[in-house]
Amino acid sequence: MATWSPVVHGRSQAGRNAKVALGLCGLAVCVSGLGASLEGPEAVPRYDVAEFTVRAEPAAGNPFTDVQVEGVFSLSDGRSIRVAGFCDSQDGQVYRLRFCPDQAAETYAYRVTLVGPNLDEAFEGRLRCLESENCGPVVVDPRHPKHFVRAGTGQAFYHLGYTAYHLLDSSNTDEQIRETIDYCARHGFNKIRFLLTGYPADQDDRAPVAARNGRPGVRGEPNYGAPPGQINPLPAWIGAPHEYDFSRFNTTYWQRVDAAVALMRERGIVATCIMTLEKQGLPDEYGTNTEDEQRLYAYAVARLAAYDNVWWDLGNEHNEYRDTAWGDSMGGFVKEQDPYDRLASAHGYAEFAYAGSTWADYIITQQYGTEREVYDWALRYWTVPKPYVNEEYGYEGEDGQPGHGQNADWVRRCHWAIALAGGYATYGDWHDTAFYTGEPSEGVAARQLVHLRRLFEELPFTEMAPAAEVTSEGFCLAKPGDTYLVYFPRGGRTALRLPEADFRADWVDPRTGDRRPAELEMGTAAVAPDEQDWALVLRTN
Repeated sequence: MATWSPVVHGRSQAGRNAKVALGLCGLAVCVSGLGASLEGPEAVPRYDVAEFTVRAEPAAGNPFTDVQVEGVFSLSDGRSIRVAGFCDSQDGQVYRLRFCPDQAAETYAYRVTLVGPNLDEAFEGRLRCLESENCGPVVVDPRHPKHFVRAGTGQAFYHLGYTAYHLLDSSNTDEQIRETIDYCARHGFNKIRFLLTGYPADQDDRAPVAARNGRPGVRGEPNYGAPPGQINPLPAWIGAPHEYDFSRFNTTYWQRVDAAVALMRERGIVATCIMTLEKQGLPDEYGTNTEDEQRLYAYAVARLAAYDNVWWDLGNEHNEYRDTAWGDSMGGFVKEQDPYDRLASAHGYAEFAYAGSTWADYIITQQYGTEREVYDWALRYWTVPKPYVNEEYGYEGEDGQPGHGQNADWVRRCHWAIALAGGYATYGDWHDTAFYTGEPSEGVAARQLVHLRRLFEELPFTEMAPAAEVTSEGFCLAKPGDTYLVYFPRGGRTALRLPEADFRADWVDPRTGDRRPAELEMGTAAVAPDEQDWALVLRTN
């Protein structure tokens, strides 16, 4: 049974003299004389989600636009965090507020208010933050700003992403969503990027929308030949596609989002929430810098920011429907809404427009090509003090060419090349357009890239930098005088320019993770075991 007594404040005398009932399972229930109640925990572990539920009689008007829920969480030293709540029922009887405490062994005094037509309630209480072993959110490493680190433990985070745009498609059952997340966890992927809104494959028979950036409109265009019925409009709002009521969110759908993000957190996976995408003109429908657009972004932040595994992506290929000024404006808006400063960026094409923007925490590009081309593109951003992620370097398919059908060898080589440039990447599978359906497919490289992550996690990779001067062929990443990683994309021989030292050398097979001792030619050259790709690790004894 809970051990503290929240104080309840209502507009009326009856509210001020409210009864207090203490619930089970660490929940406290505060009931006002006006019939409104607050349910919330008395304590949560550091970086967990403390969820508060406010129940009230339905308010007049629209509960998504006319009612505000807000919490202020204060520490004894005067610091405070302001958190927005959200409506979580279509009839406006349930509101929630989620808070993520990060000060272990501290007690937060909080005040939660509910204001709207015929509503004016305030609830006060205390929340204890318990010690925990939670790793905490992934943040940019302040000592090595090209890399990520866990805020709670200080442990380096090696990013290995997976694309599942329509993970939350209505054709996917809850079990299928769980299977996809479990698949990623089993194969070493620690980030999933997925859409919150969009309807890229709906069959609307109206005339195409106006061309954007010289490209024809895409309304009514089937999406990449996906299997029938497998890509549907993501019902973030009430209404029908192209006729959504952008002032009212579909709470049933958003509860599904909550569950997926929470499950990813359990599995140690970052949830990159892509707000929207350009297909079928959805961003044109709710408009640029409109109340509807800002409401979408604010609602997503209010619901999801308390989960410490969340990252924000302002929009997929946002350059097709928004300009850089919008990106800076919306990026700043998201940061203002987010009390926890979760990592944020925006997906465009090859060029990253926000290298100097303070709201953009990491670099996203979409750049296809050979292993040399994607390496060189990542290297272009090496001097920008932000982590680099190529979110779309191509997708595994069967054609063996860069783009949406490259084979497993091409995918693997490109991913390794990006890593040797000091960057990170996100895998995607084109078989049956699995990256859009959100379901795992037959990709071979998906089972091989975990060996890349495992190797890097053994190395002091945050202290290593591209070192082209070390090798005549292939790529090299080095902590000079200590550790060298040389990657041979297609076998062969390379000259090595190493300092005089006693190095231990090992070959690593990128396909299997198998290792074998390596012998250098007179200490100045290395020959790969065969014509496949190989990694050579050199460490001082």
